Amino acid sequence: MWKFVFLSLVVSTTLGSHQRYDNFQVWRIRCEDETDVKWVNTAASMYEDKIDSWAANHQTNSVDLMVSPWFIDTFRNLLTSHGLQFTVIIENVHELINNERDTIRTRAVGADFDYTVYHTYDEIQDWVKTFSKENSNIVESFLLTTSYEKRPINGLKISGDLSSTGKPAIYFQGGIHSREWISPATVMYFTNKLVEDYGRDSEVTRMLDEIDWYIVPSLNADGYVYTWEYDRLWRKTRQRFKGNPCVGTDPNRNYGYKWGGEGASNNSCSLTYAGPHAFSEPEIKGSTDFLLEKAKTQPFKVFIDWHSYSQLMLAPWSWTDKELPPDAAAQDDFARETTQAIESVYGTKYVYGPGSKVLYVSSGASKDWGYVGLGATYSYTVELRDTGTYGFLLPEHQIQPSGIETYEGVKAMGRFILNEINN
Repeated sequence: MWKFVFLSLVVSTTLGSHQRYDNFQVWRIRCEDETDVKWVNTAASMYEDKIDSWAANHQTNSVDLMVSPWFIDTFRNLLTSHGLQFTVIIENVHELINNERDTIRTRAVGADFDYTVYHTYDEIQDWVKTFSKENSNIVESFLLTTSYEKRPINGLKISGDLSSTGKPAIYFQGGIHSREWISPATVMYFTNKLVEDYGRDSEVTRMLDEIDWYIVPSLNADGYVYTWEYDRLWRKTRQRFKGNPCVGTDPNRNYGYKWGGEGASNNSCSLTYAGPHAFSEPEIKGSTDFLLEKAKTQPFKVFIDWHSYSQLMLAPWSWTDKELPPDAAAQDDFARETTQAIESVYGTKYVYGPGSKVLYVSSGASKDWGYVGLGATYSYTVELRDTGTYGFLLPEHQIQPSGIETYEGVKAMGRFILNEINN
């Protein structure tokens, strides 16, 4: 990952000994135009042993970066010399990590699964098995694939008729970037609500009767475990390749469509390392193989990769900002209805549009493969809460509101597909 503080070899391998981020700050850099955005992104890439890119937004021309304490003065001078201003949005990253750990350490453990707290990977996998057994009339678990470190990655199929074949399908995956804990938590929250409402809500009942839903709460198993045990801000997978000085690949640069282009790195220490070749990561190869096998007998209409943060709904293309996909207008319609439904609950605003234009160019991304490789017209990356106050360290008290509002968005997706297949 990062060459100095973030290099995995520096981190103690003793369980419970965590990478520290004392006095690391997150800065929001205000850019006047696209040229400034590209300069900041280039600087972040050049100094990626000292800077971690957290978010970028082309709509507001701002970039969020985590800056190591020994680089603060130097980087401030660099920005000043380029005429750029910034705001410190997180003063001390490690304080947020400590607050999160204190909450987890002191909470009571109940008999029922708690959808309002963060869970370990083992707890998530146990939930998949238990949830499917408790709702076996419409839910069954499946093994999606196995991680590099041999962890099973399980998911759920939800359908009003589990034995039927050929129905249109929706696929959701969470946790591809391991530090984005709100993703698996939100996915589990709205999955529970979806199943609870079957037979109670006529619209939801139709959605499950006429559409098969495949849901994988946590795809990057090894990385997620690593965030709990060693480094809360670890992003990548955990596979090391011979000759590489650093561990892990960015799984959202490892898909085979337009792999290895702009927005992906060939440096194994980079946060956006694309891997030595497309589909090098067993989590990506296994999940795409599973989906392609399913697609032989049923059409996939929707592919959603749930991320955080920034409150964005990003459509293809990711690999280029020079053109739009053939279905861009329909993708906008789908995203508009989804984001309006999310906003209707608490007023949480999402920006939608092509990923390369709203966020940045990134080759080998999941949504482009979902659109081209899987054939899902409505293929997106959804960046959940928030807009930078907590970033990747969203407190547990925001899990429930995130789940509630996102569930409205999920139902809007289902309505859209019902209307499409019945008209």
